[in-house]
Amino acid sequence: MPNLQFLSSNTHEVLEGLGEPSLELTLVHVGMEDCRPFHTSSDSREEYIIHFILDGAGFYSAHGSTWPLHSGQMFLIYPGEPIVYGSDRNDPWTYAWIGFKGIRAESILNQCGFSRSRLILPLADPSSVMDTIQDIMAHKGLNAAHTLYREAGMLRLFSMLAAFHEQQTENESVSSATSHDLLYAKLGSEYIQNMYMHSEIGIDDIARHAGISRSRLNRAFQNGFRMSAKQYLIDFRLHHAADLLTSTVLPIKEISDLCGYNDQLVFSKAFKKSFGSSPKLYRDTHG
Repeated sequence: MPNLQFLSSNTHEVLEGLGEPSLELTLVHVGMEDCRPFHTSSDSREEYIIHFILDGAGFYSAHGSTWPLHSGQMFLIYPGEPIVYGSDRNDPWTYAWIGFKGIRAESILNQCGFSRSRLILPLADPSSVMDTIQDIMAHKGLNAAHTLYREAGMLRLFSMLAAFHEQQTENESVSSATSHDLLYAKLGSEYIQNMYMHSEIGIDDIARHAGISRSRLNRAFQNGFRMSAKQYLIDFRLHHAADLLTSTVLPIKEISDLCGYNDQLVFSKAFKKSFGSSPKLYRDTHG
């Protein structure tokens, strides 16, 4: 018999201890939480967990990588994997989650677009996800009717995710700009705007953040911004550098570092190529 518990406070609700005995697919727990700043978790899991970010921002670390995340995304935790995730200091996230296990789990996750190399995906309809999870939590009984209703809710949720993934896959062959291209370009550009100062970030990092391939990312940027993701990153860094040159008295070496260029010579060459003058001359002329 499952040890079902419903826990509720001002900041979170969770229905756990479900564990109905099904080898195929078992709902283990569901919940929602309005996190405090710097709220982190690193416990190893025995089940799969999908977190749906409804508001705010945070980070997720797994497989040696860390991704800044925000509302409109979801991330997957695999059983037994070392992970860390936590809320942002200034804009802590609110998320819902679902935990499950069973021999069908990984196959269903693949149908939804997840894999061990693709842990983060865009979230198509946060309000429907939240409604479904709240509906599941509203059925707290141990009787057969409530158990079946919770299982049906879990399958409805997976159906929504699979349908969105199938729609994305179909649109891979479309060459014109689509709403998905704009979404991916937006995710990529936001990542660049948050991470441009780190010299080590590259196109693969941006693509992983958006949950798509490198070539798909470049297509999205071409359709959304009429330039490649690499050129967008360069332009953003250099335009920020130009602003710092004219609005501050910071040394050029420090501005170079702040804009993601550890090598001042490389920075100066890139700046001159873009603006037609060296950083020093640009400051003297426009300052």
